[in-house]
Amino acid sequence: MEGKQLEYEKNGLVNAFNSGIVVFIGNKDNYGNTVIIQGIDGVDIWYGNITDLSINLYDYVEKNKIIGKPINELIYLKIEKDGNNLNITDYLNEIKD
Repeated sequence: MEGKQLEYEKNGLVNAFNSGIVVFIGNKDNYGNTVIIQGIDGVDIWYGNITDLSINLYDYVEKNKIIGKPINELIYLKIEKDGNNLNITDYLNEIKD
């Protein structure tokens, strides 16, 4: 699996890291139940291992909107553009408010 595990508090909420369109909701190998949001900058952010979704396919999602909850206390995060994986820490630092 390429990506990173992020720990969340029990019953924590998962917020969108950037604004964009929900382009995928479903199961992905190694990521479990996954949401992919294509950002306004063309970057795809994968949120794996989440449930209780508050979004639908093709919804426009604002940055920081709640999109769901982790199935346990972990989510799997993957960030890519044009099929290439990006450094997660660098990207998240770039889009920080």
